[in-house]
Amino acid sequence: MIKTAKHKILVIHGPNMNLLGLRTKGDGGRITLDKLNRHLRKIARKIGLSLTIIQTNDESRAVNHLQRQRKKINGILLYPGPWQKSGYVIKETLEILSVPCITVSQGEKKEVLKGIKNIEEANIYKSSEKALTKLAELI
Repeated sequence: MIKTAKHKILVIHGPNMNLLGLRTKGDGGRITLDKLNRHLRKIARKIGLSLTIIQTNDESRAVNHLQRQRKKINGILLYPGPWQKSGYVIKETLEILSVPCITVSQGEKKEVLKGIKNIEEANIYKSSEKALTKLAELI
């Protein structure tokens, strides 16, 4: 189902996602945060979503952004990284906001953020596409 662009998704890239380009893909190519964001925007346009994208290593900054955007967004796409293990404040904020949220992880343990829909796949492009598609279905 195609949604209109009035459906806004907040994308939060957590700790070290700004260093994504230092990791290599299996085929020798590099995935950078800029390339991932371009991919996200392309997918979002196809399914009629608009994105606001931030990257932060600071959990309190992410929480402040969530709180400020709560009335402007219809869904949250979160790349939590280490916050999967330690993001208690983020988890509580997400529970209070009651906005559909999906996390994308690449092998991180989901100890703290249990109960939040998680997409885990080796290919970050595919997992990101699945997450956006799922969010579009939830809103």
